[in-house]
Amino acid sequence: MSAPPEGLAQRLVDWMAANRPALDAAMAQEGSRAMHEEFLMAEGGTLPDRRGRIDRAREASARAWMRHMAHALDETWAGATPGLAERMERWMAGHRERLEALALEEAAASERRGASGDPEADRRAAGLTAHGRLLAEALAVASEGAPGWAEAAPAFSRRVGGLVRGREDRRRAVEEEARRAWGPAPAPGADQVATAAPEPDAERVREAAAVWSHVRILTEALEAALASRPGAPA
Repeated sequence: MSAPPEGLAQRLVDWMAANRPALDAAMAQEGSRAMHEEFLMAEGGTLPDRRGRIDRAREASARAWMRHMAHALDETWAGATPGLAERMERWMAGHRERLEALALEEAAASERRGASGDPEADRRAAGLTAHGRLLAEALAVASEGAPGWAEAAPAFSRRVGGLVRGREDRRRAVEEEARRAWGPAPAPGADQVATAAPEPDAERVREAAAVWSHVRILTEALEAALASRPGAPA
């Protein structure tokens, strides 16, 4: 008996792993943007602090992963229409203010659930979930008019966000597994971007593991959200 076909989540993960050089290129581009922002701040008389550097590096990693996942969706999702990834990338790049709004929504949702005891982890999770929701909105916008797509972008984004939050225990397990696997330093090629003042290895491991765990859970949330649309296979 042949094995059942893999679901969308695993197809996305497999494609992203098989096309690692494309992610590395996106990381380099986003890392350059992050360093440029630091230099502009310094020229303006504002010295970047450590928390700001960490935040910018995390944001750069998340942007690179979302760009990579857009191309993975283009290649592995049955509902993809020609040029999907390019449309998604353009939309995400042009709606950074929307990301800020989604981050505020996720921070409010985190407050309603109650503090985890680690405010920094809660803030990091809210921001990374917002990146996933921005990708979901980009997917919905880029798919408007396609057969079987009738859901508005904000509604689809909210559904994906809820599915991500509902998998928080699993996300934490994925993050912890990544931390243990990478040990004192991220594995070669782990999703790290350069900053003007690189962080210690332990900090880099924590950040890389956090970003990866959100990426992994986002693939599962997208599979569930897309499969639940009437007549639309994942």
